[in-house]
Amino acid sequence: MRKKNPAITAVLNFFLPGLGFTYLGSPFFIVTGIAFFVLLVIGVAISSESQTKAADIAVTIGIDLVWASISWEVTNLFNTAQPKAAT
Repeated sequence: MRKKNPAITAVLNFFLPGLGFTYLGSPFFIVTGIAFFVLLVIGVAISSESQTKAADIAVTIGIDLVWASISWEVTNLFNTAQPKAAT
């Protein structure tokens, strides 16, 4: 399996959380990415009654940045776990 670019994973997860993990292609990460996206949609629907929109935007950007950095590290671990190519 080809190694994946952690920058692509981080950017995908920043703009659409969960999409970066589906980019990795492993069934485990695909299910994880979809589950995270569903949980995020449920969380947004529940918190839509909030009165402080500016704070919500700041928190959302912060969470996206943390999620992007986590996905960067997960991609590096994913690449490390891949078997070496035969020469």
